[in-house]
Amino acid sequence: MIKKFLINSVIISALSLINFSIANAKCKFIDIGKRFTKSHEKVYGALPKNESGYTELDFVASEFCPDDNFDDSFIVKYTFIDERVASIQLFADNSIDNSATESMKLMNYAKRTYGDFDTGGNPQFYNNFNIWEKFQKYVVYNRRLIGNSWQEEIYISNDKYYEQLVQYENEKELIQPVEDEN
Repeated sequence: MIKKFLINSVIISALSLINFSIANAKCKFIDIGKRFTKSHEKVYGALPKNESGYTELDFVASEFCPDDNFDDSFIVKYTFIDERVASIQLFADNSIDNSATESMKLMNYAKRTYGDFDTGGNPQFYNNFNIWEKFQKYVVYNRRLIGNSWQEEIYISNDKYYEQLVQYENEKELIQPVEDEN
């Protein structure tokens, strides 16, 4: 009797640990501030070079999040400054329809990975953002209905790179020609 109880306890404990580790799987992003290395280049291809040092690369999210059931409608966008990761965006591509956002996968990932937040009475109608400060970075979950289309993303960066990205965007806007209003 005791032997059967011990075996059942061990099996239940093992199953709980396996379930817990799967439920808390996180995407394996390249860390903010890390340099794009030769090993990254072998896996993801060469980082495009340009004068500004600013580069963006898009990947299907399942490459970095294999355990989260993200399909081709979920994209990871890395922004690099001088070959260092400045920001990471994980977003739902709703260009065809809103099925990516309606699946609730990105919201559920954000809550499971970064912490729960109040989504009101029905999470499907959540139209707002939430910010976490974690491990010297900040994470923003943003879900907005614009017209009939949802825009949903998780944005990850830190103060140092956020300031550099803002500076780059401001310089880019100053260089672009102003369109004639007439």
